[in-house]
Amino acid sequence: MEKIDVNVYGDSYPLRVERREVTERAARDVDGVMRLFAEKAPTFASVKLAVLAAISFAEKKIELEEEIASLKQSIARLNVFIGQNLQ
Repeated sequence: MEKIDVNVYGDSYPLRVERREVTERAARDVDGVMRLFAEKAPTFASVKLAVLAAISFAEKKIELEEEIASLKQSIARLNVFIGQNLQ
């Protein structure tokens, strides 16, 4: 585990991480989303912007989980089809 500092929306956060590159990219993504929301709502406090960013990322996570589940179902159907047609 490695200790790094990341910057998000002007604040520095010391973190212990397994994969430096992934955490740095995640911090940049969060910073970018917060800045996008700040452009649309410049009077919002950074805490509100962080919550909006968290909700945005949670929505994307849920959408990806749904897509993975759908792909797994498609793969299972294909495996059945292949199994039935190779005999």
